[in-house]
Amino acid sequence: MLDDVRRALVVAAHPDDLETIMGGTTAMLTDRGVEIVEVVLTSGDIGASGEIPHGVTRGTLAAVREEETRAAAADLGVRDVVFLHRPDGEVVADLHLRADIARLYRRYQPDSVFTFDPWWPGQAHPDHAAAGRAALDAYMPSKMPLYHPEQLRDGVAVAQIKHVFLFGGTTREDFVVDVTPYWDRKVQATLRHRSQFPDPEQPLEWLRKWSGEAGARISVPYGETFARMDVW
Repeated sequence: MLDDVRRALVVAAHPDDLETIMGGTTAMLTDRGVEIVEVVLTSGDIGASGEIPHGVTRGTLAAVREEETRAAAADLGVRDVVFLHRPDGEVVADLHLRADIARLYRRYQPDSVFTFDPWWPGQAHPDHAAAGRAALDAYMPSKMPLYHPEQLRDGVAVAQIKHVFLFGGTTREDFVVDVTPYWDRKVQATLRHRSQFPDPEQPLEWLRKWSGEAGARISVPYGETFARMDVW
């Protein structure tokens, strides 16, 4: 299903989305020579629970989480990480976000986009649904030269996206990627997010369960699921 992917852009809502949801697939693709750009709509600046340590603010947490994300991206071979600095917990798929994502489609010229399924009824996080919605909403206008023509300067051309893949719980899981050979790298990248996972066993327990259930569908230890969306 991913054989035609040569250059991909991932639209995520928060730091650690890519690693936990498609970290193994990312490692597999980059090992194959695929260029991947990670776009993170927020800096995860409210991503703290329990008692907040003295001196930690939204700004300081955002800086830490951005640094963690870049370290994780390096582990997985991601080419570039772009933060759009939307407020965490308040992402809205508005016209401004649509234009910002379209600009990145045009700048990086991916043939494939990976993002959340905005229609999945089990989605509890509004930022995830909004990220998927905005990423899909930007697809069509990014191909049209009269849409924000000021973006089309200095050799930047309209987008040429051919494939869209949805993750993070989907209305239809079309296929499972065997990420067993890349499991250790997925774990390593996930654990870069120490601000979220100070206890290494915390994410590993549910990652093993989630990835194990996906892998069982194709009789392998660990898998990641995607739905392929037809575009034209």
